[in-house]
Amino acid sequence: MADQENNYVVGRGRLFFGQFRKGTRKALGQAYFGNTPELSTSQDEETLDHYSSEAGVRVKDASVTLQNDASASFQCDNISNRNLALWFRGEVVRRIEAGSMSASGTITFSVAPPADGDSVTINGIEIEFTSGVAAGMQVKVGGTLAATATALANFINDNTAALKVTAVANAAIVTVTSASPGTGGNDDTLAKSGANIAVSGAALAGGTDVTENLALARGLWFQLGVDATTPQGVRNVGSVVIAGVDEDSYIVEADTGRIFVNEDAADVADGGIYEITYGVAAAVEDIVIAKGETIEGELLFLANNAAGENKDYLWPYVKLTPDGDFSLKGDDWQNMTFNVEILKRDAVTERQIITTRRRAA
Repeated sequence: MADQENNYVVGRGRLFFGQFRKGTRKALGQAYFGNTPELSTSQDEETLDHYSSEAGVRVKDASVTLQNDASASFQCDNISNRNLALWFRGEVVRRIEAGSMSASGTITFSVAPPADGDSVTINGIEIEFTSGVAAGMQVKVGGTLAATATALANFINDNTAALKVTAVANAAIVTVTSASPGTGGNDDTLAKSGANIAVSGAALAGGTDVTENLALARGLWFQLGVDATTPQGVRNVGSVVIAGVDEDSYIVEADTGRIFVNEDAADVADGGIYEITYGVAAAVEDIVIAKGETIEGELLFLANNAAGENKDYLWPYVKLTPDGDFSLKGDDWQNMTFNVEILKRDAVTERQIITTRRRAA
């Protein structure tokens, strides 16, 4: 079927990239870039022209194409880790932070479910059991011990901000873990009322800290947990104590793992080495590491035009390079621009393949 006479197009669509596995020109699969506001392709040719000099005015009578370069460029405003790794020519590394031990304790149900009015108290907040409709700080008693344990664990997790603990139910036992990593969680209290409820102790236990020695100075920020393999340090810390320094002399930014030494901290000597203990929450972090690697793969554009026929573009072998600025602050949406060098993958496969999608007959 011939193309329709007037195919006026307003282009839209999705862009995918299949990065080649190292040492090959084969992709494991294709990842969607996300929204790409701009995508364009261009070609440039170098020719050798011949001119006839048989008359007064030289006339071109032959031309040979010596070179054809194909390229493309696109903008992407989906600032995902995968896309950042491509722009910074690196990779995404998953880091598992084991963390220090967090304090924990148990609440155990036995013999029979709790009676109305029985309770557990966590960090001074009483949670009452009821066989009726639960309201406020109440938990409805389940038909079995395990069901009651599950209901209590769910209630605790729904109120973690107030109770400062999390919970996991296993059969008739609820394990309560401090939301504050380190030894600070050992101060979390636990109590109960009722014959069929037992708690592991008056407080949670088992929280431990890590220790490091750090040179400090007044008026500056310091990152905790920095070493050769983790230059960015640790995140989500708690129970930060600087030996010999009053807690009013410094500020802890727990989520970033940083401390600030106050300008007027009389008990901190500039350049002095101080022992710092703190807890670290267990976590899984995805980290983009820039490496300057060559980014090669296949590029596919699946059209979904606002107007006109949908034509899909496949480039079996491309090299991506970052282009221009990547603005970290501003009043516009962040976006990254890529340049695309379109190459020939092998002797058989053409560089650019454009497929018009037809409707089924």
